[in-house]
Amino acid sequence: MQQPEILSIAERLIPAYHADDFDFLLGQMTEGEPPSVKILVKMELNRVMAPCTKSIDLRGRVQGECREYELDGLKHWLDDVAFNAYHKNTRKFGTYTEGVWEALCNTHNNFRVMKQRGQSARSDSAPESHALEVEAINLGYDLKRQENRLRLSSQIEIHLASRQLVHAVTVDLSPSGAKFKVPSAFDYKLGEIIQVRFVELEKNSDIEGIDQPISYRIVGVDDSYENDAVKFLRLLKLDDSNTLAAVIEKYLKSDAQKARHDNQDKIIRARSRGFEHTYLKHTCNLPVFFSGNELKLVLMTENNQSIWQYWQDERNQQTLNSLFHDQRMAQLTTPGMKGSNNVLYAFTHEHKGQTLFFSMMMPEATREVRQLFWHIGAKKETWKAFRLSVFELSDEERAELSQHSTELGLEPNSLTHCGMLQEISDETCRKDYLLTDKPKLASSELNRFRHTRNPSYNPVCLYFDAKSRRKEARYQFKSPLELTTENDEVLSGVTLDLSKHGASIALSQPTRLKADDLCHINFNELQLYDKKLPLDSVPYKVVRISPSGKRLQLAIIEESQNLRVIAFFGRLISHNQEKLVAKQELLPSNELLEGLHDILLDKVVSTPIFVEKRGSNLSPKVIGINYPIPGYLKLLAKLGSGENYSLEPIYKGRASTLLAQPMKRIEGAQPQYHDLYLMVLKFGKRIQSVESKLVSEFNGIKERIDFIKKAQLMGEFYAIRVCGAPVFDPMTALVQKDLGELSQVSLHKARALEKEINSIVGYGEITDITEEVLIRLELTQ
Repeated sequence: MQQPEILSIAERLIPAYHADDFDFLLGQMTEGEPPSVKILVKMELNRVMAPCTKSIDLRGRVQGECREYELDGLKHWLDDVAFNAYHKNTRKFGTYTEGVWEALCNTHNNFRVMKQRGQSARSDSAPESHALEVEAINLGYDLKRQENRLRLSSQIEIHLASRQLVHAVTVDLSPSGAKFKVPSAFDYKLGEIIQVRFVELEKNSDIEGIDQPISYRIVGVDDSYENDAVKFLRLLKLDDSNTLAAVIEKYLKSDAQKARHDNQDKIIRARSRGFEHTYLKHTCNLPVFFSGNELKLVLMTENNQSIWQYWQDERNQQTLNSLFHDQRMAQLTTPGMKGSNNVLYAFTHEHKGQTLFFSMMMPEATREVRQLFWHIGAKKETWKAFRLSVFELSDEERAELSQHSTELGLEPNSLTHCGMLQEISDETCRKDYLLTDKPKLASSELNRFRHTRNPSYNPVCLYFDAKSRRKEARYQFKSPLELTTENDEVLSGVTLDLSKHGASIALSQPTRLKADDLCHINFNELQLYDKKLPLDSVPYKVVRISPSGKRLQLAIIEESQNLRVIAFFGRLISHNQEKLVAKQELLPSNELLEGLHDILLDKVVSTPIFVEKRGSNLSPKVIGINYPIPGYLKLLAKLGSGENYSLEPIYKGRASTLLAQPMKRIEGAQPQYHDLYLMVLKFGKRIQSVESKLVSEFNGIKERIDFIKKAQLMGEFYAIRVCGAPVFDPMTALVQKDLGELSQVSLHKARALEKEINSIVGYGEITDITEEVLIRLELTQ
């Protein structure tokens, strides 16, 4: 028998080495072999199972950073891979033996082992392109943090609920929580209560209580994407002891150390918040707030206005309220349900000059009714699919918003839920919904999904910044007028407010005008001020009409013959500034924005990308992440080097389509959307290759379906929606406030951060649409 076979038999007999029937098992496994084989197997087992007292020092011998550990009374210098191997092999061999020592000296990242396998011993010997690797910033990670967090690497012992002992290392500590680096050889469960002994601090400190175990609850288990040998635990301390507060105080014993630590903390937080504010100002999602079943507050951003405008009818009246009707909201806000998300399909239908809205939420219909909705709706250019995520507000969040109830014009403690409305499909994908056979159902089956008109109330609409969005001020001004429609219908009325380029008017009787219709206004009284001006027939375009049909918002037609009229209104306003009362625009205070910032960062449902200009090219700079990390982001993390994320599967070879074109600095530019499919081929848990294709790059639906089926068979499939838009002004009122505070700590850092935020020229957002794509193509497994 060859030596590899002898070693294989010995390997399989390790668990039974101390068993009573070991000799019987050895005899069975060597049956038919010469007696020398049995002796050689036993000699090999005695060798690898012999207790070991040798220390291991891997400094300079492995590809990875080493630190000192004291394990079973011996001191070793191990990297993360060897540290994990120690735990795996001591469980296998029962204790620290010669076999464990050999395993630690022969890990896959050992330079000697790598050389024997023909691999490069140094990662930097084969330079790779990192142009599309970006820094990850954890959105909201430092949210509402009111306590010191000390970055400290110190050895600890963890006793799991299963009574297993784990040696680990602290990453950071706070009086109420911690982050630990642990070997991945063990199974860590969310919610599990563990006991932690701070063995290294215990030796080096005389703080009372440090020698006693402290209870923690695991609230997060995060992978290390650069090294699968370790994981990171996020923990919440369960007892009320002040031991760790005293530890932190001791490490920051001098005022200078404490100030330096606090200042560094402020600098890191200010930078994170700078990107957070920019994200909230530019997100493509529409944040909505509810009081029970009623929509009360909507937040507008630079890029979500298309969602808001989609729900406006032919009068430009907002009908978003009717999307959230009582029955639907009752299902979404079931008491005790902290969060939910559902897909909504929608389209509009023109009937007798009216725009009728239809929407259906996935659980509201049977498969047949849903397919009927698809077949009728997807044939219309107004077809959309949305995802609505609804979250119950915590008591603290409700109290925070309640402080601003007067500012919002709402009852105190009235807001109960927050939602995010995302567009996840549009008319470009309409054919996907027509693949299934049309069911034999009457079209009248969809009548129950038609929205009611003229909602009884309108939500408060706020722009997520404390800067005015109006191009010019409006002034209260009452003057008689006559309106003439294109059908020569003449209606009398008065102005309610006036600006150089627009007016709000009230008519004595309803009109059938719609948004974008043209009309002419005869300003009877104002004509007396200047009889040479054509104020008897000023052309206006209808912007919005009230449900009653009597109140209209108008915008003047900016043609050359109207320039004198516009100048007249300008003089009228400037000469009467003392008499005219400006109409106030509802602008949120910094305090309200701060509260909304804290609430929304807990509810991130897509991934923001911040883009800068390098030379003449646009390049992604930072990606915003939030825990738990979705599958497609885990993939990008694994493909990146170190702690960076790789965006190569998305942007490589598509810089023009996904970056340059959407982010052109054109005033009024709308976000551009592209759907991208990712095929991840895997061997076990290892990624073999990643292939990505834009939907527009496929030759047809069949090729797309084959791509998805292959991905499902060979590994993983992801469908993501990538958007891009230019950024004209990344600064917000809150960023300016943070910069002011940071300048008191470090003027240099404040200027550097201001420059970094101002360098953002483009904004992208990635949304996971995998589930909805599989449903529409009927490929769910």
